[in-house]
Amino acid sequence: MIKAYNFLMKYGNLIAMVVAILILALFLININSGMNSMGFDSSTNLIEHKDKVNFFNSTLWIAIYMIFIAAIIWILFGLFNLFLNPKGSIKFLVSLVVVIVLYIIFYNMATVEQSGRLGELISDPGYHVTGNITKHISAGLKTMLSLFGLSILALIVSEIISFFK
Repeated sequence: MIKAYNFLMKYGNLIAMVVAILILALFLININSGMNSMGFDSSTNLIEHKDKVNFFNSTLWIAIYMIFIAAIIWILFGLFNLFLNPKGSIKFLVSLVVVIVLYIIFYNMATVEQSGRLGELISDPGYHVTGNITKHISAGLKTMLSLFGLSILALIVSEIISFFK
């Protein structure tokens, strides 16, 4: 376990960067070859041809699977650390509860948009966007922005405290 930790500490960022570059290159090559084989160029409005355009789905699924695998590994390591050091995990558990409470509050405050582009997406059954999905999106965005604001506030407060020490 220590050898794997040391290896990842030394080469982890490099491995992540190389994998990201490879996936991005694969994605761009796939899109370029797919557009060329269908006779499209960069000025083609792909929304008009959305039923025919499926040439980048494979690389999109690779990215989705990698995010899913990373999330599972992150959760497993978090649970491992939680059981290994339960007293030190209290901050994590409190933070998790705060994030969940914020999400629930923002979800219940969210309204379903009926106008504009989002209203068009909801009314078009081809997109499979429901009012519930838009409420989840709104709650997720507002939770993320709240956490971002709290992190900036914590950064400013910690700098002010360290300035006066």
